Amino acid sequence: MPPTEPGSPAPPAPGRPLPGGLVVHRFAPTGRPAAEDARAALFVRTVERGFYEPEPTGEALDQLLGHEHADGRTYTGVYEAGADPAVDRPVGTFAGFGKRLHVGGGRDVDALLVSAVTVAPSHRRRGILRALMESELALAAAAGTPLAALTASEATIYRRFGFGAATALRRVEVDVRGDAALAGPVSGTVRLVEPAELAAIGPEVFERTRRQVPGSVERMASYAAHETDTVAGDRAGRGGLYAAVHHDDGGTPRGYVTYRFAGWDTEPATVRVSQLYASTAAGTRALWAFLASLDLVERIAWRSAPDDGVLEHLFADHRRVRTTHREDHLWLRLLDVPAALGARPYAHDGEVTLRVHDRLGHAAGDWRLSVAGGAAAVGRAAAGAGAAAPDLELDVADLSAAYLGGVPAEVLRQAGRVAEHRRGAAAELSGLLAPDRPVHCMTGF
Repeated sequence: MPPTEPGSPAPPAPGRPLPGGLVVHRFAPTGRPAAEDARAALFVRTVERGFYEPEPTGEALDQLLGHEHADGRTYTGVYEAGADPAVDRPVGTFAGFGKRLHVGGGRDVDALLVSAVTVAPSHRRRGILRALMESELALAAAAGTPLAALTASEATIYRRFGFGAATALRRVEVDVRGDAALAGPVSGTVRLVEPAELAAIGPEVFERTRRQVPGSVERMASYAAHETDTVAGDRAGRGGLYAAVHHDDGGTPRGYVTYRFAGWDTEPATVRVSQLYASTAAGTRALWAFLASLDLVERIAWRSAPDDGVLEHLFADHRRVRTTHREDHLWLRLLDVPAALGARPYAHDGEVTLRVHDRLGHAAGDWRLSVAGGAAAVGRAAAGAGAAAPDLELDVADLSAAYLGGVPAEVLRQAGRVAEHRRGAAAELSGLLAPDRPVHCMTGF
């Protein structure tokens, strides 16, 4: 559905209707300052308030609107009937935009990214979230988008819409006191740079890294400001950002890290990693060797580390690495089963039939996944009287969780989420979907 004209409610979208007395306005930020785009400014301020964050104003608000315009976001706001979006706050918010998701083997798939989902406390339990989500998913499916993705603040909301948690991240602390030696060789050079220098190399290094990490989404427009310490206002604690870049032996930049010192009143003395990206394993080792050798620092903390175990194996003493928290990160929702399954690579040949249940209908049906030469053919399987039972039966949320291979279908079977009608079929699907690299989402949105 195209954006509406200023001040005009959008026509009804497919899906559940809104409760009486509420209307939808759908529009895109223009990228102009808040004073010239009042409805977008009020929308994003309402979103920040919905997540208990300080509402941006002035230069910070203008910068945020510019980033969201650059990402191509479309805002969907729910308003009281007769409200003016330039003056009246929405009682429900939803933002959608398109990015590419890496699914392994250097392959990308188009995805609808869902963000900024809030409902005012005064309007909860009135069907606003359901109406927004079902309508936006229907629009994406009608446009041929293979899947949708989001990151969730709560783990119990989105499964009912067909989303499954496909990747996880963790918070780690690394004890670097004494000789924090790495187990493997370190090559190339790492040098401190001014954060501003990352403007020239950050996007390219990030993209090279992303194309090797299944589960990673294209970078957000705001990343450049965070890396170069040019976030406006008070939203990022300006100043005190350090940056270091790894170059290989040929002088090509292969990775970078940004970090802040936590302050002398923190014990043990701690450096907090903000971003760490490396397009080679050598780059990862070199950056961690650099962090482990920082003078006067006793602990490295990272709140968005991959949940893949690599960090433990980097150090000769794996007990130096401690996970303090783990949580789901990227949630996926298949909308077009043949397109989504056909887009990703496969570990080996095989065939599995799936019966997918989908309350919204987008992925529902019996499907045959046939893999030959690492490529998949996906089509409808015979169903009805006289047809053979499918090998596996599962909800679309569980197929979506297993899609990247980070959550094995066999684990879901053991958890009672997948019904197996042919013995060993869940393990076979796990093998087919096994990723070529550890699954991780480098991107927040």
